[in-house]
Amino acid sequence: MANVLSSDSASDLIYLHTGFSSTISNSFSSPSTAPYGVSWDGTNVLSSDGTSDKIYLHAGFSSTISNSFSSPLDNCRDVSWDGTNVLSPDIISDIIYLHTGFSSTISNSFSSPSDFPYGVSWDGTNVLSSDSSSDLIYLHTGFSSTISNSFSSPSTTPSGVSWDGANVLSSDSTSDKIYLHAGFSSTISVLFSSPSNAPTGLEWDDRLLPGRVPKGSYYPHILAH
Repeated sequence: MANVLSSDSASDLIYLHTGFSSTISNSFSSPSTAPYGVSWDGTNVLSSDGTSDKIYLHAGFSSTISNSFSSPLDNCRDVSWDGTNVLSPDIISDIIYLHTGFSSTISNSFSSPSDFPYGVSWDGTNVLSSDSSSDLIYLHTGFSSTISNSFSSPSTTPSGVSWDGANVLSSDSTSDKIYLHAGFSSTISVLFSSPSNAPTGLEWDDRLLPGRVPKGSYYPHILAH
């Protein structure tokens, strides 16, 4: 069964949920005091922190840091993994960056649609981003500033965004809720309260990435094609 990962900047913890639920099966303290982003590379947690302004590679699901680098500027708000490279957004430059592998080297970037890109994810083909200024969740065309679709977030501070292979997941640090949307839409099919008061980063640990084999117990819509 796949699970939600979330980070919380009030508790300074990174959580492993049981499936899509508020039940916490494991957690650990983040490396610094503002864990805004969390991702998963299939084996290890990645996290970003707004106090240290670093992006971290953890050893598995643990507080042990195996690698880290400084974010492009001083206000990195999330991190994602596309199967090969890190993606990160910055709320001062309002830019979304594509890194070369797990490194500070920037291979590509584009301006975000609005002023506070808090969340970023990768669906296997396209960037998804969330913005707490416009209160919108965006679907980009590939890795670009071109927006192919968007919808209003459930509350006023969309912080984290992820993709489970069929649906958007989002977190909001005003409502303190984590949401499962119906496809790419504002319709909420399930929601639960976050473990603490400021859910920021969000990840689904079994999303489809290039080179990853879909599990038969999940992604039935993909396997049917």
